[in-house]
Amino acid sequence: MYNMILGNYHPSTICVEMSKLDDSLTALSEIIDSEYIEDEMQEFIEKYARTDEIMPEDKTVGFIVIHRDKKNFAISINKNDDKLAERLRTIAKNFASKGYRVETDIAGQERNE
Repeated sequence: MYNMILGNYHPSTICVEMSKLDDSLTALSEIIDSEYIEDEMQEFIEKYARTDEIMPEDKTVGFIVIHRDKKNFAISINKNDDKLAERLRTIAKNFASKGYRVETDIAGQERNE
């Protein structure tokens, strides 16, 4: 689940399937500081947001919180997968290199950058 605050534009909360998590975070890191964020976020939401009905067997396995003006990026995923953790930390470093304060909590392993 993503919660994003992007200046005057706040697309609310969106859900993204785990299978699209890597791609969606990479795409977001590329558009986060765009001056055309509203248009690009519409495309982002159309491509990555889950639109089908939430079922009782579905579960939220993590949260991503982004506040563009405060330059904060936090990811908390409760999935014990070393390959996923490595990929997510690499993506988090992309945000850190853009000047974002980054917090990660991946399967109970907290880090701040």
